[in-house]
Amino acid sequence: MEAFDWNGLSRDTQGKIAAQVAEMIQEMHSIELLQPGPTGGGPCRGRFFTDYSAGPFMDTAEMEAWFNHKLDICKSVHQAPNDIPPFHLTKFVLTHHDISPQNLILDQDEQVWLVDWAYSGAYPPVFESAALAIQPFFTDFNKAVLSLIPRYPEEERQLDSIAYGLTTAALA
Repeated sequence: MEAFDWNGLSRDTQGKIAAQVAEMIQEMHSIELLQPGPTGGGPCRGRFFTDYSAGPFMDTAEMEAWFNHKLDICKSVHQAPNDIPPFHLTKFVLTHHDISPQNLILDQDEQVWLVDWAYSGAYPPVFESAALAIQPFFTDFNKAVLSLIPRYPEEERQLDSIAYGLTTAALA
């Protein structure tokens, strides 16, 4: 098993890998979890939390309040459109939340293995598609996988709208 260069693969192999990754995502999303955050507990880390992490959250209401606080901050300083609705988190599934070719290993049978589960946990399903959509690297890979998985445009827009609150206003 070894890491691979996405751009060095044939289109056919890229398509097979994207399909396997999409299947992995669908399988992970079939696992519903009640407690939001990392499966082992502790603070939440990843693209949709600050560099200082967030939580741990005792329940859905706490996590939802944290996201809505970030949204309120962004709206108050005109860094998010006023028409973005508040977060309403209803479902938590197993997400990896950092899928890219650098976190995939391809074996000799072209079977894909997903590694680096540091950001994984129980999060809304949108986390997977939103993370792929905003990732600046591996754009062809991102597009290939995104074309095969469910999308959540309104929720992706919500997460995108709190970027200022996760970076510049991280401690607010």
